[in-house]
Amino acid sequence: MKKTLFNTSAARITKVYALLLLGITVILGGVIISVVGVKQAEVQRQQALGIVRGLKRTFVANRDDWYWWRMSSWADKRTTFIRISVTKPGKPTKHLYSPNTQQFLRAKAHETVHQVTPNFGYLENSGLYYHVRASDVATDKRDPTVRYDVWLKLNEVTDLLLLLVKLILLISLAFLLIGTWFIYLLARQLNRPLVELTGTTKAINQDISENYQRQLPVPASPQEVHDLTVEFNLLLHSLSEQEQADRRFVANASHELKTPIATIRGYVSMVKRRGTAHPEVIPTALQFIDQESERMQRLVESLLKLSRANQLELTTASVDLSQLVTETAANYGTSMGREVILNVQHHVTAQVNADSLTQILTSLLNNAQKYSPTDSPITVTLAAVGKQLTVAVADLGMGVPDDQKALIFGRFYRTSNVRNSVAGNGLGLAIVHQLVTLSHGTIVVKDNQPRGSVFEVTLPR
Repeated sequence: MKKTLFNTSAARITKVYALLLLGITVILGGVIISVVGVKQAEVQRQQALGIVRGLKRTFVANRDDWYWWRMSSWADKRTTFIRISVTKPGKPTKHLYSPNTQQFLRAKAHETVHQVTPNFGYLENSGLYYHVRASDVATDKRDPTVRYDVWLKLNEVTDLLLLLVKLILLISLAFLLIGTWFIYLLARQLNRPLVELTGTTKAINQDISENYQRQLPVPASPQEVHDLTVEFNLLLHSLSEQEQADRRFVANASHELKTPIATIRGYVSMVKRRGTAHPEVIPTALQFIDQESERMQRLVESLLKLSRANQLELTTASVDLSQLVTETAANYGTSMGREVILNVQHHVTAQVNADSLTQILTSLLNNAQKYSPTDSPITVTLAAVGKQLTVAVADLGMGVPDDQKALIFGRFYRTSNVRNSVAGNGLGLAIVHQLVTLSHGTIVVKDNQPRGSVFEVTLPR
């Protein structure tokens, strides 16, 4: 359960926010502390240089002047330590100290010193300090040489930086806790439509009795989830229609196969019962058994063709359609003894699958021959306009009622006016429609003049 919880979108968004805030805090805190530290170091440096310049201007070289300078100096005696070394020719060096300087130097002599830079040093017990040294070199041999040493303790600076670090950490922790919780709640709110969508989908998957007829709730926002839910509902609707079509297909196939099987079994039973006593019934029974088995064979072959068409992947090549249509129609007319009128545009080439187009044209010619008088011609037309081409087969038969034109391409569907008068199983046009779809084309049926039908196939060129 924990693993699932931490893998949710809300948990991932919260994790990214926390990492982002942590990274920003580290970078921003480092920049702020660095800038403040550099600025404070510069302030302390200028302060030390100011003290040195003041000492040089005053040029305190005796104890009385040094005493009055110490009394009037603004330097903090707790953090500022000054040593003036005066060296006269032929005499030992004399040192002048500000208050507390000697104690600082003794501590510096006994403690471990870590020299960070030439000017910055760190004492283990006293902390960080800044040191400046300057000299007044005598131009006359009788004049003394004066050296100035100034040490500034940086405890206040380090305390300020430490306080700044604590404040940054405290504020960042507060923002991290409050912001993470807020982002988690916001992410959960945004993901709630997805959670509801997942729950409804799970319920649909567990209850297969609905047959994909249930629809998912469509949230108004966010827009991405709204669009996803709409597409899911369209998919469920498509699956529902496909499932119903498959049921009708199985029912129709069972019905179509049941009739010839029942007829064959009936005649076989009759031969068993009466064949010995009445041998004259055997030829008649065999004839009907042959007819029904042939009918069943045609039905099974059509079902196999339709199944292969559903799984077929067509490969295309450049084909001379004018020649293909002309030869197919001419060969069909010759073999069937039927007049076929050609209205074929010359030099039409296209990227198509030749076998599938031949099968489409042959099936449409068979359909026209089956549903039109034997003495009426069939017209085959090929025309190309722009990036599309049209193949049409027109007959002078009984035509298709307007309310059934959109239905005749369904599997096992046959119009009411030919259902009992013309032999067939209602799969030929379904196979044609499937092949046309695989070829990225469309097929429609129109009324022919003065009568009959025109089956028009439009394909990309």
